[in-house]
Amino acid sequence: MKHVIIVLTATASLCTAVQAEEQSYPRFSGEISIEVENDWTYSSDDSAAEINDLYPTVILGTAIELSQNFSFNIEATLEPVEDATDDRAFKDLGGYLNIATANYGTERFSVYGGKFTPNFGIAWDLAPGLYGTDLNEDYELAEMIGFGGGINFNAAGTHIVSASTFFQDTSVLSKSIGTQRGPLRKSDGGPANTEDFSSFTVALDGELEKIAGFRYHAGFSSLGAGEGGDDRQLGYVISLEYAFDIGENIAITPLAEYAYFDRAGGVKDDTAKYFTAGVAVNYENWVASTTYQRRDTETAGVGTDDDVIDLTVGYVFDMGLGVAAAWRIAEEEEINSNGLGLLVSYALEF
Repeated sequence: MKHVIIVLTATASLCTAVQAEEQSYPRFSGEISIEVENDWTYSSDDSAAEINDLYPTVILGTAIELSQNFSFNIEATLEPVEDATDDRAFKDLGGYLNIATANYGTERFSVYGGKFTPNFGIAWDLAPGLYGTDLNEDYELAEMIGFGGGINFNAAGTHIVSASTFFQDTSVLSKSIGTQRGPLRKSDGGPANTEDFSSFTVALDGELEKIAGFRYHAGFSSLGAGEGGDDRQLGYVISLEYAFDIGENIAITPLAEYAYFDRAGGVKDDTAKYFTAGVAVNYENWVASTTYQRRDTETAGVGTDDDVIDLTVGYVFDMGLGVAAAWRIAEEEEINSNGLGLLVSYALEF
């Protein structure tokens, strides 16, 4: 999950001797990202939803490179593992391992296996704004066990065809330390909760030579029916992103994504549609963004429409500290609400 609108990195300058040493193997690198966010729903048709939630999100990502081609990636997260039901501050925090993979890659292909997030959609990760991923993160395929790979090719640009097969993690790694979540069990049901390799994704990602800053993503997912499910969930997604400059100091990055799910949730005749459109404008150390999300679902013949609008402004200090403020306007399950958010964030590479 991603809430930050800006990438914040503080790195130390390394002398030539250290750079030369870094080319030797094995070598270790990583990044720690620290965020403290405050979400305040100040008005809602449901008065019980008018709460203030102050919480941290800490993500530690590491890479262990044993050779030029072989490596291990590990990512651990500390965040609230329960939804807020009342005002809270730094409560319900749990730490868990969300990525642990072994990887082998060359300039032409890559393969990997372990616990990972299959390649399907980009808006759940890249949509700008503190609340730019509130709805589309529904279809993030997080914490899956399996394997996959990709092949690179050139055709008026660079492109990658990738595929993976997987199932939801029901091992001890689905638990958390601190506040407990899980473990997830096969009996909990749900798409891809099958403990066999009956779920898969296929995706095509690329950039075009003649349109600098343009990228696309197209993906298909087929998730096996878990216990209690009627059928496989089929997902289709198309995404476009284009980063371009206006003058020397202004960069504009619009993003759009549409995702459609047939037999949503593994239930025959249920469907879900998601649309995300956002744009971020960077000017020197400032960034401003807005994102619109819409979710249309049909469950047991009953349709529901949800909308979230995010407006965010942020600033990154030269030393790497970032601050951002956001306004959230939403209608979810026919309940209107308005909220404000504040974020302080910092990331350090090592």
